[in-house]
Amino acid sequence: MNILIIEDHFLVRMSMRILLQDLYSEAYVDEVEGFDHAMERIQSLPYDLILLDIDIPGGLGTAMVGRIRKQQSDVPILVCSAADEQLNALDFISAGANGFLPKSAEKAETIRAISTVVKRNRYISQAVQDRLLSSVVYNKQSRKRPTGAKSLSGREREISELLIAGKWVKEIAAYLDIQSNTVSTYKARIFEKLGVSNVVDLARKIREPERS
Repeated sequence: MNILIIEDHFLVRMSMRILLQDLYSEAYVDEVEGFDHAMERIQSLPYDLILLDIDIPGGLGTAMVGRIRKQQSDVPILVCSAADEQLNALDFISAGANGFLPKSAEKAETIRAISTVVKRNRYISQAVQDRLLSSVVYNKQSRKRPTGAKSLSGREREISELLIAGKWVKEIAAYLDIQSNTVSTYKARIFEKLGVSNVVDLARKIREPERS
């Protein structure tokens, strides 16, 4: 099994290598810092998995996926990035990547993402799946889309109440048995939906009388 890590931070590459070698002890793990160097490797060696960062020297955004596909059309590509997954995940999936993994993901989620794309399946976090499902549901509904607190899903409402109660992201993650980065994604989406920037305003928005 040949694996290519395209990542310009040494410590991130090292941690990825350690995890990959634990998962696939016989794998050959290759590393490059920039996209141009990556393309040279891809042209000379077939890979069974590519881990791709977004913000790298010579990076071309979603176009990088297409460039890789021209050389190796079937290779599983897992984008691993610190960029906001809510803003980037679906764009990279649409461009042809097999998955999008936030760099803040914990070990269990990282293993799950790698195992999923190696099987040539798609991987996005639960939070992004929920957002995608909500979008599909809303687009199919003929009635006016709910606004304010009414627009929150059950999980979003639950996390809102915990935030208002003064719980930290890690505390909420432990309480709900989900990943910390998933809670952070939910929090960002809640703030975006309600047009708030802090928990005080969130509490005010949640508690204000519902308008018909």
